[in-house]
Amino acid sequence: MPADLTPSSPGDPGKPASVQRIRDTALAIFAARGTENTSLRTIADAAGVSIGLVQHHFGTKAKLVQAVEDHVMTVLTEALAGPLVSAPEDPVADAADRVISLLSGPEVVVDYMSRALAENTAVGARIFDTLVDICTGYWDELSQQGLTQPGLDPVWITLSPLTLVLGTFMLRTHLSRYLPAALTTPEELERWRNATERIIAGGQLRRPTDNQ
Repeated sequence: MPADLTPSSPGDPGKPASVQRIRDTALAIFAARGTENTSLRTIADAAGVSIGLVQHHFGTKAKLVQAVEDHVMTVLTEALAGPLVSAPEDPVADAADRVISLLSGPEVVVDYMSRALAENTAVGARIFDTLVDICTGYWDELSQQGLTQPGLDPVWITLSPLTLVLGTFMLRTHLSRYLPAALTTPEELERWRNATERIIAGGQLRRPTDNQ
């Protein structure tokens, strides 16, 4: 039986396991080396499949790159998008939980995103624009609830916190050198969360009691 008819993985229903293995292998290699310096042969060897199977599933390198990009975008939007569920007295908590879910999850997604942003690629622009859209919706919702400080710049109310979070993503290896343990450990993530919440809440948010 051809390898592409292997059972689907529970983590990605509807796709043969070999498709996911190739895609996930490509994601890891692209995150480490970039797309330009990676051949289909390299991906096939790392995935333990033939180059013919890679071409059967994806056709060309460009289509494989697109599949990886689409997968990363799905992971990001599923983790970060959606209506707020936090209590009004702690409106930053929900957003912080979503960011931590990314930082504590598979690092390869954050590595891929960081490389794309740093190299100013087309996918980097797509990632950044998507994050801006998500964050704009978040701050618009808080503003409509009367939970933002008056007189804030309508553009930087989104870009400033986003820059803070993306800087943490991209510099987490260097940041870890100044911490007792890696930033991605539960203890240091909670420490980062508390510090960042205080910075954002103190600068851009107002407590419900402030409206009274």
